[in-house]
Amino acid sequence: MRSVVVLLLVVLFPTVALAKSLYVSGYREVAARTTAGVDGDIMVTLKTGDEVSLVGNAGDYYLVTLPGGSRGYVPKSAMTEQEPAEVRLQRLDQKTQQQIKELQAKTEEQERQLAALRQDRGQIEDARKQAETRASEHAKRATELQAQQESAVHETNIRWFFAGVIVAFAGVILGLVWGTVIRRNKRTGLSFSRF
Repeated sequence: MRSVVVLLLVVLFPTVALAKSLYVSGYREVAARTTAGVDGDIMVTLKTGDEVSLVGNAGDYYLVTLPGGSRGYVPKSAMTEQEPAEVRLQRLDQKTQQQIKELQAKTEEQERQLAALRQDRGQIEDARKQAETRASEHAKRATELQAQQESAVHETNIRWFFAGVIVAFAGVILGLVWGTVIRRNKRTGLSFSRF
């Protein structure tokens, strides 16, 4: 049953059964003609790599559907089932060129990003140097303030020392004077207890 269906398809729809692509081979031009042979009128000239669809066989010619949709005959010797190497090479070259352009664009973008990162790093370095300079200035100022504070504490301690010496000296003097007054008063009979 299955073979009957396939046979009916081939007979009724030969285009469906034989539909495969053929390509003009080599570095050549091929005339697609209205009949199978050199006597037929030239419909169109096909160039290397042009693709047509196989419809049927006619001796040394293929009946093909041309790129414009019409049908014509081309010599079998000028056609191949594989896309010619020249066309594949050209397509690969175009793909390679496209990839090169994409890689160049990516490289340029990465170079821009790298330049921005270098600029950022330069700014960070400048900020770090400024921070170090400020920290050094602050440390110097802190040392100066600490020296001033120590000097002020030292001066205050000396003042307190001299104040204590003066008070002690005054106490000794007063004690001597007071002791002399009391001794005199005892001799004279005067007493300060009444005051």
